[in-house]
Amino acid sequence: MKSILTTLIAAIAILISSSFSPFSPDTKYVIIVNSENTTSDLTASKAKLIFLRKITKRWKELNKNIVPVDRIGEVPIRTAFLNKILKMSSTDLYRYFTEREHKNATAAPSRLRSDEEVVKYVEANIGAIGYVNKSSVKGNVKVVLNF
Repeated sequence: MKSILTTLIAAIAILISSSFSPFSPDTKYVIIVNSENTTSDLTASKAKLIFLRKITKRWKELNKNIVPVDRIGEVPIRTAFLNKILKMSSTDLYRYFTEREHKNATAAPSRLRSDEEVVKYVEANIGAIGYVNKSSVKGNVKVVLNF
């Protein structure tokens, strides 16, 4: 009887905690670039190639390095980005960049703690590209992809 009660309490706790997530299923995430970047929109597949550093390392129109920015930790926005855009797990992404770094010195993107940090970084770096919650878009950045 005690184990049934413990299991029931654990199940209720999981249901309650999942329903109070700060990110509802309707939350919109976006990929942003500096407003001086002439790129107006991206496809998910091109965004994936940029973040994985599989295509050109420079924005042609700007003649600036492409500087992707990732998030630290297993936060909901990063999970959504990994699932919807990169179609990888966090472990897969880590393994991918570890192998790339050994093969051709391609480093993983810089990792920042918050949407605010990502927006400020993209504002300050014309070649930067990052992802944030749509409600965090402010200042000198523009949205190039919704996901």
